[in-house]
Amino acid sequence: MTIAVGSTSHVNAIKGTEFEGMSIQMMAAMVMLEVGATKKKEAENKIAEMKGQNDKAKQLNNLVDRMNQELGSITKDGDDENKKRGEIIAKYKDEAKGLGVDVSSWSGSKSGEQVRAITSTVQHLAENCNSDNQTQMVKLQDFMGQYNSFVSGASDQIKNANQILQGLAKN
Repeated sequence: MTIAVGSTSHVNAIKGTEFEGMSIQMMAAMVMLEVGATKKKEAENKIAEMKGQNDKAKQLNNLVDRMNQELGSITKDGDDENKKRGEIIAKYKDEAKGLGVDVSSWSGSKSGEQVRAITSTVQHLAENCNSDNQTQMVKLQDFMGQYNSFVSGASDQIKNANQILQGLAKN
């Protein structure tokens, strides 16, 4: 690769590259736009990740709501009631496992206290999804700020190149 510099604002040639014959400002603008596009893609990926977390939180909350709806009619603790609770919990076991819930204690009869512990664990996982989304939002804002910064920098470089060209045209 050969670089010939004609002045501080213009590179006469970078042979064999897409920058051949471009001004320094235009090269800088292209690089900034490329980095900006990367930051935009990172932001889009973060949004998709956050959407997935939000969907999982909704599914976990929905699971707890449905379990509680069925379990709500069982108000006493006794062998028959514990067996019914265990059957209800077992009914939701596969769905919960698919959502990443540890279901190792979901088999057999369940007392009211054991059921509350299970539903509390599922609710806690949903809250963790929402909490993680808040952390991810900060990262998203950072990516968007970087994107805006690079696009603004590219715009400034293009304006500088245009001013130089206008100055040359007047002379």
